[in-house]
Amino acid sequence: MKKINIFFSLMIISFFFLISEERINYDYDLEDIGNLLEIEFIKNGELYFKNKNSIIKKIDIELAYRDIEKTNGLKFRSSLKENRGMLFLLKNQEEYKKINMKNMRIPLDIVYINQLNTVIFIKKNISPMREIEVIDFSVPDTIKYILEIHAGMSNKWGIKEGITKITWFFSGKNGN
Repeated sequence: MKKINIFFSLMIISFFFLISEERINYDYDLEDIGNLLEIEFIKNGELYFKNKNSIIKKIDIELAYRDIEKTNGLKFRSSLKENRGMLFLLKNQEEYKKINMKNMRIPLDIVYINQLNTVIFIKKNISPMREIEVIDFSVPDTIKYILEIHAGMSNKWGIKEGITKITWFFSGKNGN
């Protein structure tokens, strides 16, 4: 009988130990871990804004072309310098609808660019940590790129819908 009591007591202690161990391991979800991260900007190229064949601004860009890069975007970053942005290279027309501000820490201007490299719409001063409305673009405008820049820069630089065009160059570097 004494062996059974000891065995039973050990099982109860083991059970509570396992429960507490699982709780420790699962207390952190991805958002908690993300809040501990600081992701550095990686310059992949340069982008030029032009109004009527005159360059109005040059910025450094980080490219988002793989699915994971598009999903993460600028999430979990606490700052973005004025002369930088992230350029999303879209594979199809539906991808632009997935862009949102969930887990973003900084306000942004989101610039939508068509297949002719012309800015067709700008969502200005988007607050962090919220879902954004999907814009329903009409045909024939198809979104080829999305550019995220620090909030207020589209006004400061004079970026205009239907007028401003972009040219960008991939530097072939991965930031190292």
